[in-house]
Amino acid sequence: MGATAAQASWTFELDAILRCPACGSSISSGSAGLACSACETSFPGFATQGAVIPWLFHDPITTLLEWKARLNGFLHANQLEQARLQGALAHPTLSNAHRRRILASLRARKGHAEQVLDLLAPLGFDGVGFDSSHTPTHVLRSSIPPNQGLSSYCSNVFRDWAWENGENEQLLEALSEVAGFESRRLGKMLTLGAGACRLPYDIHRHYAPDLSVTLDINPLLMLLASRVVAGAEVPLYEFPIAPLDNDSFAALQKCRAPEALDDNFHFVLADALRPPFAPATFDTVLTPWLIDIVPQDLHAVAAQINRLLRKGGIWLNTGSLAFFHADEGWRYSDSEIQAVLKASGFEIYQTARRNVSYLRSPLSAHGRIENVYSFSARKVREVPAPEPHHCVPQWIRATDQKIPELPEFLIASSNHLLKTQVLAAIDGKRSIDEIGDRIAQQYGLDPREATLAVARIVLEEYENGIEAPAWH
Repeated sequence: MGATAAQASWTFELDAILRCPACGSSISSGSAGLACSACETSFPGFATQGAVIPWLFHDPITTLLEWKARLNGFLHANQLEQARLQGALAHPTLSNAHRRRILASLRARKGHAEQVLDLLAPLGFDGVGFDSSHTPTHVLRSSIPPNQGLSSYCSNVFRDWAWENGENEQLLEALSEVAGFESRRLGKMLTLGAGACRLPYDIHRHYAPDLSVTLDINPLLMLLASRVVAGAEVPLYEFPIAPLDNDSFAALQKCRAPEALDDNFHFVLADALRPPFAPATFDTVLTPWLIDIVPQDLHAVAAQINRLLRKGGIWLNTGSLAFFHADEGWRYSDSEIQAVLKASGFEIYQTARRNVSYLRSPLSAHGRIENVYSFSARKVREVPAPEPHHCVPQWIRATDQKIPELPEFLIASSNHLLKTQVLAAIDGKRSIDEIGDRIAQQYGLDPREATLAVARIVLEEYENGIEAPAWH
């Protein structure tokens, strides 16, 4: 496969602890990457500066195709933003300073697309496509939640490696309050949801675990982090949410680490809810800003972390608690989290709350203070491992199963039907009042209510068309 960039030699040092994310069996290394002899799944490895990063998703080719699609979406949005900036240059009231700023932003958008393509070049997306073994159901097995875009966490990259505004130090202090770094050995440490990897980097640099393994689902973050941690300087454009001045609308940042790490620090691209490791592998598991955003109940997350830790191992967590799940049963307070931990085989050592600055770019008027919740908990007993996680329910993955009659579908059907009829009635001749009268007659509604509904639909579609994209 063209995406495999480690064919000359495979020197990944974690063979003994890796397990197949598809079936749980042992996997072994070869000239083209890793492979599972039990289910015959092959897992590519991607070479970047200082590292070969294994791609250990339970359906690796489909997940690669998903990220390729999200790259295409990013590039499309970038082209739309360039077109918007080009259109702005034709505005008759532009001052020379305004024109220079727009031209600089336009150059930055073009450069940003090139930077992202360069960072993702090891994945070899040009050579990735469906083969005859892929069916429609493969597309439904993606490990990527729908809200995870390619550039979803770009601000975290700048916070980790460019801003030097004290946030990284605050985050390490918040975790240190409960971790007991000075008094205990970290042993083998795994970070789930490592993002751009600054927190595990700082821990490794200051407290020297025997082994650090970082795992994340986002290839842009991990490929950039692997370069920076190896000592490279990586240029990347920042587009602040609320620029402070003309020069802040688009700024070329230089991402770099305080010092290079050259051994015992590894990167794995995989799903944190299907971590590809043997049971009882790690002495420490760190979950920074993770437990509240994953699309899985905390009981299952805790059971998975229990499985990864040896008995007596420590689970460290830090981050805010913002469980934005539709299922209220999946949303937890801090005291409820402690109850889940105890039920999941953990003894709580210490908890703490602390205010920290969060994503406060020196170039932006936008930023916030987060009250983070940190805890340390020791594994005291085994619990049953959770069922394998799927982003979509069984009746979607198996296309021959009956679709349940859910209230969400009924409401969506009504909304889409009304919107379709309103938009179809727009012909350049009818007014909102006229379309409202037609809808009122069709559904037996009060004409004023129908006209208001039509106005809302038309306004929503108009605003969707003119709204500038948000780059966070």
